[in-house]
Amino acid sequence: MSKSNSNKFYDPLTNMFVSKSNIEAWNKKLKYTHSAPNHFLENIDIVFDKKEKIDVKKQLYYEKIKMFINNNSEHLLNNLITVNKSRALIKERRDEYNEIMRLYNKSMKEYQDNRGKNIVIRLVLNKNKDKFMAYLQYYNYKKLTKDTYTPDSLIREIDDLILKNRLYGLYSDDLMVGFLIVRKSRYFKIDNMSDKVDTFYIQEVYIDKSMRGRKLGKILLDYALLICPINKKYVSLMTYEGNIMANIAVSYGFELQNEESECPVNKLFFIRKMSDNDFIKNSNRITKSSY
Repeated sequence: MSKSNSNKFYDPLTNMFVSKSNIEAWNKKLKYTHSAPNHFLENIDIVFDKKEKIDVKKQLYYEKIKMFINNNSEHLLNNLITVNKSRALIKERRDEYNEIMRLYNKSMKEYQDNRGKNIVIRLVLNKNKDKFMAYLQYYNYKKLTKDTYTPDSLIREIDDLILKNRLYGLYSDDLMVGFLIVRKSRYFKIDNMSDKVDTFYIQEVYIDKSMRGRKLGKILLDYALLICPINKKYVSLMTYEGNIMANIAVSYGFELQNEESECPVNKLFFIRKMSDNDFIKNSNRITKSSY
């Protein structure tokens, strides 16, 4: 007998089909279950205090199911559950969308490059246009750094960064011309500290070759400091000898560490200690400590 049969009620808490003939046996089994998830009660329109004891919730659940069963209304019960599940899913998706848009709007900041052109930095969204531009720029980055990759691995990396809100795009005229990848927590051994410290890690900074020479590296680094969570005392980054990012980092208060990084390419390891003034000088900081 299919669990989807609309004329039968299947209870996933007890793994039983419930009918008039076994409703009391079902109730006994129900009493031995260790949980009564709130959404099970919500799906059948039970109004209850979510802090209520499990036994009380199970009793409410039993009484509501019994009412439908005794009225030969299993099909109505199944329809009710289906409708409420759909409503809950829609609400969940809407809440997810609202949270994404909240982060997106909060992340957006406008700059001007050294030619006076408007530049925008913001979170990269899980939308086709954003993703395709990110794939292209990440491909260009991989070619530049000579990193090994496959088309599938490149797509997986970008998709993962987007879903974890770690990828920020640099946009000119709504086209991505660079990106910033951050990691909110990474531990490093730094100068004059015996133990490793937790840092806000600037993982990658990339600018399309067509846009270089326009001070965009400074813009990305400035933005990275802006989104540093207020519970982080240190910001870290790595680069290689001769990269202009090393000079930019120094100009922003980063200090070159005595020990090289463990990265075989980006051996220069920089640390910047954040001060209280860094967090209060901009009253419209993008992130909070929960970032």
